[in-house]
Parts: sequence; C-alpha cells; structure tokens
Amino acid sequence: MDQLGALTLTDMLARLGSKEPVPGGGAAAGVAGALSAALASMVVAYSLGRKSLAQHQDELSEIDRRLSDTRSRLLDLADEDARAYAGLNRLWGLPKDDPDRLAEWDGALNLAIEVPTGIMQAGAGLLAIYERLAPICNRNLTSDLAGAAAIAEACIKSAGQNVCINANMLEDSARTQTILDDLQTRRTDAVALCAAIEKACGS
Repeated sequence: MDQLGALTLTDMLARLGSKEPVPGGGAAAGVAGALSAALASMVVAYSLGRKSLAQHQDELSEIDRRLSDTRSRLLDLADEDARAYAGLNRLWGLPKDDPDRLAEWDGALNLAIEVPTGIMQAGAGLLAIYERLAPICNRNLTSDLAGAAAIAEACIKSAGQNVCINANMLEDSARTQTILDDLQTRRTDAVALCAAIEKACGS
C-alpha cells in the first residue's frame, strides 16, 4: 500500500472515500493529527523572529522541531493503522477455525488496538505542546492555534473509536474494561485541555 503522506490530497481523499477497507477511520485520525501539527507549525513560523517574542525564541524553536517530528510520526501511524486493519480484515474473511486465523488473530487484534492508541497518545502530545505555545505565540495566529487544538481533539476522539470497537472483541473482559477506562480518561483529558487552549487563545 502506498504511504498516505506520499499521495496528493485528492488521491488520499478518493481512497478514503472508496469502497475499500483501508485506509479507514484510524488512518483518517492519524492524517487529521498531522494536519493539526502542520497548522500549529504555521503559528510557530509566524512567531519565530518576532522582536516582541525574543525571549521565547529558543522555546519556539524547540516546539517547531517537536511539531515536525509529531507530524511525521502521525503519518507513519496512519500507515501502520491501515496495515493493521488490513491484516485484521483478512483474518475476518477466514473461517473461525482456519489455522491461520487461529494463529494470527490475537496478534492482529492487539495491533489494531495498539496503533490507534498510539495515535491518541500523539494527539495528546500535540495538545500539550499547544498549551505551551498559546501564551508565547504571535497573537494574530491564536485562532489558528485554537483550530489546531480542535483538530487534535478530533484526532484523539476518532482514533478512540477504533480502540473501542477492537477492545470489545477481546476475550479477556477485564482487559477490555481496563482499555475502555483508559480510553475514557484520554477523551476527558483531551476535551479539558482543548477547552483550556481555546480559552488561552481567546476563543
């Protein structure tokens, strides 16, 4: 499968909207997170070099690097999610007693939980960066930063849908509940942090 980040936006959207199992919701969440990071990078670009923000230049440069790294990581995770779901989808198409399905199912299901959880973690990392960025960025770009936060929150919530549906397929009900409790905490934290960022941005 082609890397999503290497596709034109038009091609990526066409693939996402097609009657194909991948890319799907998890990949879309990863791409959304990358878009959020890119939008925040624009905020930093308009903040670097400003005399009024001279005392924050080192921190802004560090944030710029972290945003670039996270954007790349989220695109990688989008590809990983597409591969993980493709593997799970292949096993779904086999009889439940097929030897390949029996041997590979647990690993494929675990991967289909772990990858979107990683997307959620990366999205939360973006919100933590934006909380730092809000008071030290170019005030003309605060609406863009608030928008980036809203997209990051959506990234977290969207990836969480994949975590939820896959966790509910686990045979270990105690583990399922642990994952779902963690999922709810991540969602709650994302909502609260996004609201704080929007407030700091005057939204």
